Amino acid sequence: MDLQALISVDEPDELSSCSMPELRAVRDAYQQVENGLSYARRMIQGRLDIVSIELERRDGSSGGDLVGQLSSALANNTRGPGMPRPPQDLEPPAWANTIVEELDTVVGPEDLARLDSMDEASLASVAERIGALEQQVSSARRDVHGRIDRIQDELIGRYRDGASVDDLLP
Repeated sequence: MDLQALISVDEPDELSSCSMPELRAVRDAYQQVENGLSYARRMIQGRLDIVSIELERRDGSSGGDLVGQLSSALANNTRGPGMPRPPQDLEPPAWANTIVEELDTVVGPEDLARLDSMDEASLASVAERIGALEQQVSSARRDVHGRIDRIQDELIGRYRDGASVDDLLP
């Protein structure tokens, strides 16, 4: 999967030559990309948590069964550090399903129902492959955050430099 091709945004080379509406449009496009990557990452992390619980159950480092531990495991890390973002009612972009489809080839919903029948080597391989996909998506997400920050810095710089009231309006 070519993640960069999925999430590409037509970004101008020189932000300083863009109008305020152009900058906002690029920022909004990146925010859509971030929304899709966040959605896919949550799906990946949920499945990784489930596989990890099964691995821990097998090596005896956790008590109880997989189903009994799901609610607490899936509730962990549901909110990152920092100030909470306002709730958004955004549908992830269609390309996010391509990432989830790749996740399904590693471990699909039907596979999750029969983790207990997988041998330990297969389960460890699944965890490793999910982890690699999570790293790829997280890396792309960090890149997108950097791009959003760069655009935000340009916008803030213009506000500080005295952009006109007309420029400040959406």
